[in-house]
Amino acid sequence: MKREDLRSRLKAAGIEEEKLGEVVDYIMASNGADVQSLKDELEKTKASSTEATSKHEEEVKTLKTQLAGYKDYEDLKKFKEETLEKAENSKKSEFLKGVGCKHPDLIMSKLDFSKATYDDVKKTYTGLDDDVKTLKETYADLFEVKNTQQVDPNPQAKGTESDFFKQYKESHPELKF
Repeated sequence: MKREDLRSRLKAAGIEEEKLGEVVDYIMASNGADVQSLKDELEKTKASSTEATSKHEEEVKTLKTQLAGYKDYEDLKKFKEETLEKAENSKKSEFLKGVGCKHPDLIMSKLDFSKATYDDVKKTYTGLDDDVKTLKETYADLFEVKNTQQVDPNPQAKGTESDFFKQYKESHPELKF
């Protein structure tokens, strides 16, 4: 607002010439005070906004740091799950080897271990006997056949030492003498 514009409008509105200067000064001072008040308020709001922005930027930095830690946590959690799964598969593999399985990884998926319980003392699963028996019948070539023929521990009682040696060779044809 310019003084000359205000003066001409007030003159057109019928304000007397001698009071015109006083009215213009009052209006300009009042308007200036209002403008200054609004500027001060704007500066306070701007300062407050700048402070809030700085605070939010710090929070964002903190959250980004926490997020990086969360990724580490997720990696650690995944590692733990994989390790536990490997340990469980190792138990299952040892169990299958114990029942004569040549290739436990091939047979492991054929058994429902969820219905079995693991005995930490005996290092074996209980509750899978029927399933293992069925697998041995179905996949006989994947299981070792235990030799049930027994060698007489005291060959002297039945014959000569050569008879013992002959009996041992017959019971172990895979050995070369």
